[in-house]
Amino acid sequence: MELKTVLRDLCLSYGVNGCGQTGKMVRQLLSVYTDDIHSDALGNVWGILPSADKQASTVLLEAHMDEIGFVVTDVTDGGFLRVAACGGVDNRTLSAARVTVFTDPPCNGVFCSVPPHLSKDGDKLPDLSDRAVDVGAANAGRVSVGTRVAFAPHFEEMLNGRVSAKALDNRAGVAAVLLALDMLKGKALPVNVVVAFCTQEELGLRGSKTASFSIQPDAALVVDVSFGHTPDAKKSECGELGKGVMLGMSPILDAGMTDSLRRLATDRAISYQYEVVGGATGTDADAMTVTANGVPSALLSIPLRYMHTPNEVVSLSDIEETARLIAAFVSDGEVPCHA
Repeated sequence: MELKTVLRDLCLSYGVNGCGQTGKMVRQLLSVYTDDIHSDALGNVWGILPSADKQASTVLLEAHMDEIGFVVTDVTDGGFLRVAACGGVDNRTLSAARVTVFTDPPCNGVFCSVPPHLSKDGDKLPDLSDRAVDVGAANAGRVSVGTRVAFAPHFEEMLNGRVSAKALDNRAGVAAVLLALDMLKGKALPVNVVVAFCTQEELGLRGSKTASFSIQPDAALVVDVSFGHTPDAKKSECGELGKGVMLGMSPILDAGMTDSLRRLATDRAISYQYEVVGGATGTDADAMTVTANGVPSALLSIPLRYMHTPNEVVSLSDIEETARLIAAFVSDGEVPCHA
């Protein structure tokens, strides 16, 4: 698997709240490693890689595949679109941001750039409800209420093995899981592996609830992104790009799994750093830990700059280190027992 190519294709695909092209793409990518692929009513996609050991435990590797975006709420007489957010959009980044409106065929648009002195609050930027998307008056008739809107797709290479794109949250996590499967290809698995790419994480961790309930794993390893350090942020609250995978530490995560991951990273010279949170992680791990009778879960995060904006940034080396640790955990086969 060529990581940069797969990551680019994932980021260029459209998948607001899990709808669109991304689900079909991950099914195709997953088919390289297994023919046993399933989906559910929410659009979650999962594949099963069985162990030869009939008594083996089942480990779930999960990453959400949806992205933030918008939904059209109104088409004005002047041909502008009013939209509502699908997920936690950063309002500061919207002025003049380019978008794709998923009509048939899709059309291009741009958020109106409203000077602060013309906004309702004077010096403050307008709220999303006061903004509009300009698609050109000739195109407005093609757009109906309920149409999905996403940031315009792009993928740029930067210095030092870093890339910028929309939807790296969490296509970077999806790519890390796929790369781990590539590392495990052809090897005997000591555990049953189920790989799930879930929808609607950005709308309240919804897809992972139904997927994990259907799969009923013995343990889960959740892969997502977290905040990468920039000059305007506290280092203590961020990971650093190029310093490896972020190992989640939280009261809701399984301490035994976290310790195993830390030991494996140390033993195999996998670069890692810590992400410590006092409670909920804000990821699918929060939902999966309390599914059915409970699922022991651990969290691996990829440092990402400019989260929930049109131009997120990650380091390819951090994705690779994340994949190495996932593969090491599966190969080790150490699953917590809480009988």
